[in-house]
Amino acid sequence: MRTHVNESAERARAIAAAAIARYDEISRIGRRSSLTALPGEYDWDGMLATGRNNYGTPEQCIKNIRSAMRNYYFDTLTTTFNFGGIPHDEVMKSMRLFAKEVASEFR
Repeated sequence: MRTHVNESAERARAIAAAAIARYDEISRIGRRSSLTALPGEYDWDGMLATGRNNYGTPEQCIKNIRSAMRNYYFDTLTTTFNFGGIPHDEVMKSMRLFAKEVASEFR
C-alpha cells in the first residue's frame, strides 16, 4: 500500500498524488498505455475508500487501513513510503509519524 502520512491532509494528498502519478508513469514504460489509467483519470476518492492508496493525517490513514481491511483479505499489511520521487526527508517524516501514531492502532 503506497503510504504517505503528514500532519496536514492537504499536504499529504499533494505529495502522494504527485508521487503516485510519477510512479505509475514510470510503471507504464514498455506497457500498452490502455492497461493503466492516466493521472487525470484516477478516482482518487475511490482509491482511498477501497484502500488502494493510503495518505492523509494519522487519523485518515488509520481509517484508510480499516477500509482496506473491509475490502481485501490480508493478514499482513505492507506499506511503501519511498515511491514516485518523494524527497527523503518527507519519506522519513512520514515513516516516523506512521510508526508513532498509526501502527500503534493495529497492535
